[in-house]
Amino acid sequence: MKHLLANNVRIFLSIVESGSITAAANHLSMGKSGVSDALKQLESSLGVQLLIRTTRRQSLTTVGKQFYRQCRALNDISTMALEEISGHLTEPVGALRITAPHATVEDCVAPALAKLISQYPRIEPELIIDDERIDLIEHNIDLALTVGELPDSEFRAQRVGVLKDVLCASPAFLKAHKLKPKTEISLDDIQKLPYVANHWQGAKSTYTLATNSKKNSKNTTTLHFKRVATVNSVNAIVALIKQSVGIAALPHFLVQKSLDSGELIELLPHHSPCSTNIYAIHPYSSTPPLGVRAIIEEIRQQLDFD
Repeated sequence: MKHLLANNVRIFLSIVESGSITAAANHLSMGKSGVSDALKQLESSLGVQLLIRTTRRQSLTTVGKQFYRQCRALNDISTMALEEISGHLTEPVGALRITAPHATVEDCVAPALAKLISQYPRIEPELIIDDERIDLIEHNIDLALTVGELPDSEFRAQRVGVLKDVLCASPAFLKAHKLKPKTEISLDDIQKLPYVANHWQGAKSTYTLATNSKKNSKNTTTLHFKRVATVNSVNAIVALIKQSVGIAALPHFLVQKSLDSGELIELLPHHSPCSTNIYAIHPYSSTPPLGVRAIIEEIRQQLDFD
């Protein structure tokens, strides 16, 4: 094991606890002269005599006894510190502070955390749900999950998944606007419908999709909407859509159950939405802690991202 105490101090402790220079030399696998020299150097640097030695016995001076007690305590503390660090290298332990947007919680972050907790019971995760990108240093964040392209940053980012926004509406909304769910709706008609926007979209409410042509090539088309409301939570957008306030582009993994049950209707099933990358960001310049690496891997598995 590594040691935090100076080498000469460790040799001094061994001399005292072994009972002699010879025994300490055997314990440390050193020569007697090396052990003796280390003790002399320590006493010289301190300006005091620590041990009284004769041919048959040794004893600590008064100052030596004080010095030994303090060094013994320091050695015990340093050993405990190193053992705790070693534990962190073999198993995630202690606090793990994570932030993620609402859309990723139910089908991604929560299952990943549940698996991590069951596998590593000594970990203590704290999950902060926020659709805003919060400051990792100011809020002491170990890992941030974020959707969309990233600004320039000194933090490390790793792509862990892909999000596809599905343009949705409620059956009641379609009925109110005299649109049939199983009928292809023109892109011009789609753009005339009221749109519930997420605040991160900024001043313009747009939705980009890839239109599959007969030649199997993809042509990108951008739709422009007139927003009827702006919301800072994707869960709130889902609630408004189910109340027939308007249409919205929502993450596929968030609305898949509602689409399967018929509670929501996909408006453009024959078009492919353009994908958006999902990133895991951490502030560690080199290798992140084991807990951070473990939760990133679990999130990747939940998002089925290779």
